[in-house]
Amino acid sequence: MTPPLRVGLIGLGNVALAHLEGYRGLDQIQVVAGADPRADRAAMMGARYGFAPFSDYRTMLAEARLDLVAVLSTVVTHREAVEAAAERGLHVLCEKPIAISLDDADRMIDACRRHGVKFLYGSSYRFLPPVAKARELIRAGTIGEVRLLTETFIGGHGPAGYHDMGTHHYPAGGPGGSGNGLVDHGIHLVDIFPWLIGSEITAVSGRGQRSGATPMAEYMAMEFRSGALGHLVYDDATWSTDLPSEGLFSWGPTWDQMAAGEAGDRGGQWQQHPGSIRVYGSEGALRIFHYANLLFLRTKAGITQVPVSGRPMPGQFGAEMASLAASIREDRPVDIPAEAGRRALEAVLGAYRSMETGERVRLEPGSPS
Repeated sequence: MTPPLRVGLIGLGNVALAHLEGYRGLDQIQVVAGADPRADRAAMMGARYGFAPFSDYRTMLAEARLDLVAVLSTVVTHREAVEAAAERGLHVLCEKPIAISLDDADRMIDACRRHGVKFLYGSSYRFLPPVAKARELIRAGTIGEVRLLTETFIGGHGPAGYHDMGTHHYPAGGPGGSGNGLVDHGIHLVDIFPWLIGSEITAVSGRGQRSGATPMAEYMAMEFRSGALGHLVYDDATWSTDLPSEGLFSWGPTWDQMAAGEAGDRGGQWQQHPGSIRVYGSEGALRIFHYANLLFLRTKAGITQVPVSGRPMPGQFGAEMASLAASIREDRPVDIPAEAGRRALEAVLGAYRSMETGERVRLEPGSPS
């Protein structure tokens, strides 16, 4: 039997919890080491999930016998961590956003290419069952020509309850903000919108939160080569207007449950504010509850719930890692190249540039994948 690939984790914050919960049941890989500068955090996570803890990832790379690493650390550390792993001949999975600048992204991609290692961009939303099924329906023409894709995330506990991710994630004054804003969350949608419809982003406009600044509402408009539009609206420093009856029963655990060690097979729960993506076409529309693991289709025949298969949140992280493991075993290109992460970052930074210039920003021709 082929032995599992040995994985080391760089960064053991909340996203590492989601990855580790998602990896349960995978026989392709074994997490053997994890590093975090908070020694107590590394020790706790190592004991909880059964791997060797390190307080310095460079020591881990030198001492642990690894095949690949998952870079789950703060965004400002992504470049150095990816380059260090590549220099050791280790394959890489890197969480989103790929980097804080296009230059950093280019250097990361070049390092992996020069050292002959695979580099998977961590676009976990592509592996969420309702999102994957929605793409299948869109590509089959079920809702006709796509005209508009949208997501909004508006709520929170007012300005006093706003939590900036901090300068250890995003440099002060640069693009940043909360985990529910344009840079840290919205980049998921900037990646999957063109992937869903098979059409690249050609121009963007918008405005985004600055790291460490007073919170404000954010938005981003995307124009696609097909003629479709994409629209994101975020504000994590106000209050939700959703009513209690507007929630859904979700089978996926929340981030808070995972942090508390309650993310196992414990069934579902009511979510009062479930996130969703809306896709509008000429022949119908889709409502994608990506974390609640539900998909609804509306056409002239009415509304139907579309069955989806696969593991809900946090299972997408397991599917993502399994994808990388398969590409390593089969020695084939990764399913989500690092260039996709660079493309998403370019688009988001373009929205920030449009805020400064007051004009639409055109993007260089690329690929929707």
